[in-house]
Amino acid sequence: MKAKIILLPLLAAMLMTACDPGFDEEYTIDNQSSHDILFVWSGSWRYYPHENGTNFDGTYPVAAGQKATLPFNGGLGSTGQNAILYNVRYGLFGDSVQFIVDGIDTLTFYASDTLGADSPYNFKSTRYTYDELPGRAGGMSWASLTFKVDDAMLTTAK
Repeated sequence: MKAKIILLPLLAAMLMTACDPGFDEEYTIDNQSSHDILFVWSGSWRYYPHENGTNFDGTYPVAAGQKATLPFNGGLGSTGQNAILYNVRYGLFGDSVQFIVDGIDTLTFYASDTLGADSPYNFKSTRYTYDELPGRAGGMSWASLTFKVDDAMLTTAK
C-alpha cells in the first residue's frame, strides 16, 4: 500500500509533464542585399541570445548576404501562423521598424503601413516566408517567419 501511495503522485507528475506541449518561435532577417544593415525594432520584446548572454536592446546587426535569427522564448501550448504574426507585430515590432543601411541611411516603416510591398508590417508581402513544424499533442511546436531584404528595397532609403 505504501508503494502505491508513493508511485501514484510520481506517475501523475510524469504523465503531466510528458503530455505538456511546448512551442518555440523565431523571426529571421534574410539580408540578400549588398549592404550591411542594422535592424531596429520599437516593441517591448528583448532578445537574449543563448550563445553569449548579451542583451540586445532593440537593435541587431545583419551583415550583407547573411541571415540573423531572433528566437522568441518558447512557452506552453502551441504556436501557428496567427500566433507568430501577433507576437512579431506587437511584441517585436511595436510602432516602428528601421533598417539603418551601412550606418548612414535610415529606412523607417510604421505600424500603419500594412499594405506597402516592402513594409515588414505587411505580412502578406512576398518578402515573407513562413515555416512550421507540427507538435506531438496537436498544433504547431515551432513557427518561423523570415523577412527578405534586398537592394531594391534599400534603394528607397537613399
